[in-house]
Amino acid sequence: MLTLEEEWTVMRDGTDEIIKTKLYGEIETLEQQYRALKGYLAGSDDGLEIVGAAKGFRDTLNKISMHVLTLYTLEGRKAKITWDSLITNIDHALETLQSSSSKPKPAIQLALTISEPKIEEVMSYLLKLKKSLQ
Repeated sequence: MLTLEEEWTVMRDGTDEIIKTKLYGEIETLEQQYRALKGYLAGSDDGLEIVGAAKGFRDTLNKISMHVLTLYTLEGRKAKITWDSLITNIDHALETLQSSSSKPKPAIQLALTISEPKIEEVMSYLLKLKKSLQ
């Protein structure tokens, strides 16, 4: 029979694996959304596609943030999400676009440009994290 501490460890380890699996999948989704977003920004100025890509990217990045915080908490470590400004800047750009007739491409590009860390740095970190989850 397992002690209470051993039961907690088994339960936590199972939860860790579930979170790691979800995190891995979300990072893969974010990679696809990142490529699509960069493609839209580099190509035509189809506003609906750019806005949709930015929303999808932001939503997935929020999910990843929650998974990272949960995983670190379960492991007894502190975590700080360093890409909050990127999420906030995308939110601001999307809110601005709802209340104006501006073209979305410049607003999204500006949001990505002024964020610290840059979107490329966030993706680099997450790809390293994904590799460590394999």
